[in-house]
Amino acid sequence: SSAASEVYKRQARESRLRAAEISRRFAEIDRERIRPLAAIVAGVGTDEDKSRLKALEEEAAQLRAVLADMEDKDENN
Repeated sequence: SSAASEVYKRQARESRLRAAEISRRFAEIDRERIRPLAAIVAGVGTDEDKSRLKALEEEAAQLRAVLADMEDKDENN
């Protein structure tokens, strides 16, 4: 097979691995949200809980943007 198809296969494999890595991080973010959210709902949330939630949401937003960019590139190939 041609060198170009080998490069494409490698890029596709790396892309799938990166997408799986991002999916795992989303699951971790969801788990990490539980404690601060529970504290806030219970009325005992601190500023630290709120800033933790904000940081987790910002990370999730960045990861969603990375995934969207990967999907756009995938569709254009």
